[in-house]
Amino acid sequence: MKTIAIMNQKGGTGKTTSAINLAGELAQRGRRVLLIDTDTQGNATSNLELTEVPAATLADVITGKGPVLAETICRTSTEGLDLIRGGGLLAPALLAMQELRFGRDTVLRRLLPQIPPEYDFVFFDCSPSLESLFNINVLMAAQYVLIPIKVDKNSIEGYDVMLETVRDVRESGNPEIQVLGIFMTAVETGASLDREMIANLPALLPELAFQTYIRKNIDVKKAPIALLPLCRFSPRCTAAADYAALADELLARMEG
Repeated sequence: MKTIAIMNQKGGTGKTTSAINLAGELAQRGRRVLLIDTDTQGNATSNLELTEVPAATLADVITGKGPVLAETICRTSTEGLDLIRGGGLLAPALLAMQELRFGRDTVLRRLLPQIPPEYDFVFFDCSPSLESLFNINVLMAAQYVLIPIKVDKNSIEGYDVMLETVRDVRESGNPEIQVLGIFMTAVETGASLDREMIANLPALLPELAFQTYIRKNIDVKKAPIALLPLCRFSPRCTAAADYAALADELLARMEG
């Protein structure tokens, strides 16, 4: 089972969109995928159609109300893709973790063995804040970090903060964590800055930059309204093809 955090301290970089569409693409290929929504905004939860919703939540597990993590898993209308809900349901869990005297940053890591072994991948959709206790927990639990960036000044300047954070986590308690890669989202190939980044990012970050970038496409905004990943909503659109190519690169890096 591979555990992957999709994270950036900047908002609006396409974290949730990428989590849903990479998870959906891998599920379509026959992999079993679990998406854990650790964002208090809960967009991954609200952007997928849930077909089986247990009463138990992640917060119930963390606050010790009885169930194991497996009992909080929701089925979605995309076969092979399941989800653990986030959003406002996380509030009691956050409070409980903050009140712990010890181990507040490793709560999720201690829960991971409760995930059924049939899952090939676990994705964490994260909030845009490195100081979030949930994000700290995710970094202490995950094997890989995937960093989406947008082609704008703030996003480009911010990726090094993520790299430094991962180095700190590796030294302070999760030696297995590594940055799987950095990729660009909402790319406008007709814009000069975007073309410049397409040309220069691989050279700037030769071991981290993915060759694949996600092109801006209206179907990226329409798919969440339909509560589907792109590979099911509009499989022939450019962004769906880009996420498929990104999944190819992602698999090659993990398996290589």
